[in-house]
Amino acid sequence: MLKIIPNIPVASLEHSVEFYLDVLGFEMVNIRGRGETTRAHLRRGGAEIIFRSCDPEAPLPFPDPFLANQIILHIQVNDILALYDRIRKNRVEVVQTLEPTLFGAARFMIRDIDGRLISFDQPGNVQR
Repeated sequence: MLKIIPNIPVASLEHSVEFYLDVLGFEMVNIRGRGETTRAHLRRGGAEIIFRSCDPEAPLPFPDPFLANQIILHIQVNDILALYDRIRKNRVEVVQTLEPTLFGAARFMIRDIDGRLISFDQPGNVQR
């Protein structure tokens, strides 16, 4: 595993980003939208964080409404296919199956034993 990036829902994306940029000295990596959900990816040194803002009236980006307000841990890996096979063999709940993302990565999401969401991704085009 390469690194962990928390993905945190926020009440105001604008205010959260402003605080982390101006007060804590983070820099903007990118800001992207998908439907009514916008994500801001920030970095300072080796620390990274993603904030997401969701319009409560918009269609949910997750199949379960409970997931929309959860903190998600994004873990970048270097062999997502092997990890996905291992996860499936251990009968872990897969919330989102392995698929390409809009951001040029392969990703899948699970729920851990305590119900937390963990999203695994590997940059680049991954072929099965």
